[in-house]
Amino acid sequence: MLDSCCALGAGNKIRNIFLDFRPPFGTMQLPGSALGGATMMNGERPVGEVMGFIDFLLHDFDTICRQAHETYRGYAPDVLVQHDSRTAANCIYSHMASEAESRFAAHYPKVQLLDPRPLGGLKVWRVGDIGADALIRFKKHDQDGFARNYQTKQARQYDRGDVLPGLPQEATRLSVGYYLDPTGTEFIRTQVARPRGKRIDWCVAIVPQAERQAGEKLWFEITRQRNF
Repeated sequence: MLDSCCALGAGNKIRNIFLDFRPPFGTMQLPGSALGGATMMNGERPVGEVMGFIDFLLHDFDTICRQAHETYRGYAPDVLVQHDSRTAANCIYSHMASEAESRFAAHYPKVQLLDPRPLGGLKVWRVGDIGADALIRFKKHDQDGFARNYQTKQARQYDRGDVLPGLPQEATRLSVGYYLDPTGTEFIRTQVARPRGKRIDWCVAIVPQAERQAGEKLWFEITRQRNF
């Protein structure tokens, strides 16, 4: 399907990220430089520490997600109209995975694609050094960082932190995803989330490089605080 992609339009305008994650009531935002100690629980690394492991890849993450969506939206209209949301997400994922493999090769061995065969085809990358590392996979997100397309058994196990072949247990498991408007046609932002089973410990939005001022933070926490 990658061969059917249309060329990316040079005139595509990046949507201003700050217009899209204005914090609703009950939302906490923290600057990217904060260690986020309040987010740490049960011995979990704080959000700032984990983001420090992967901050050199944030521009790549954002580019991968944006280009995948733009490529998909470049399909012929008579093809797009045949797709339901699940098909659209699968196509976008294929573009994300392909672009990630290409881009991350330049960062080897600091970024490595783990063998997907014992994981039922699940593509997971290890980022960083032993003891200061994270695992990432790509998904479609809602505004809170929850996956919003079909989850395979292995994907659910990944989110729960279950033991999986080839995945180091000490590495923090993350989900890098794109968040779209309700129509699924407009890209809002790229996010990094920390899934923990059926909950999300934290979620951050990446500030696009084209919109970032000198000295500005690379990301902001957009975790919505819930009352239980």
